[in-house]
Amino acid sequence: MALCPVIGKLLHKRVVLASASPRRQEILSNAGLRFEVVPSKFKETLSKASFPSPYAYAIETAKQKALEVAHRLHQKDLRTPDVVIGADTIVAVDGLVLEKPVDKQDAYHMLSRLSGKEHSVFTGVAIVHCTTADRLLETQVSEFYEETRVTFSELSEDLLWEYIHSGEPM
Repeated sequence: MALCPVIGKLLHKRVVLASASPRRQEILSNAGLRFEVVPSKFKETLSKASFPSPYAYAIETAKQKALEVAHRLHQKDLRTPDVVIGADTIVAVDGLVLEKPVDKQDAYHMLSRLSGKEHSVFTGVAIVHCTTADRLLETQVSEFYEETRVTFSELSEDLLWEYIHSGEPM
C-alpha cells in the first residue's frame, strides 16, 4: 500500500481525528492508521460569503475544527497530540454552499435544488502537527481539498421523501 511509509511514521504518534463521523473513522482505519476520536466543538459560524470559493470555506472549517481539538487537548491533557486531523464536507450548487440539513424540511429544499443538476461535493482536510515549547502549543497546518462532481437524476416527490425518511441526508 502506498501509505505504508506514512503510517509507519505515525505508528508511535498520538493521532487524533477531530470528528465523530463513522465514515471518516472507517477511511482512516482502512488505511491502517491508529487514532483517537475527539469530536470538535468548533461552532461552524464562518461567513461563507467571505471566502473566494466553496473549497476555501471547507478547508478553513476543517482547520478550525482541528485547531480547536489541538488546543483543548493541549490544555486538558498531560500529553499534547502529535497530529490532529480535521475535515469538513460541503455541497456547492449554482455558487451556493449547502451544509448538513437542519431538519427534514431543510433536507427537502436542498435535495429539490439538486434534483436534475450537477453539483460539487468538496471535502476540506486539515492536518495539524503539534509540538510544545515551554509548555506552549505550536502548530503547523497542512491542508488540501478534494472535489467530486455529482449529477442527480430528476427526483420525484415520493423518492425525495423516501430518501429523507431513510435518515441518510441528515
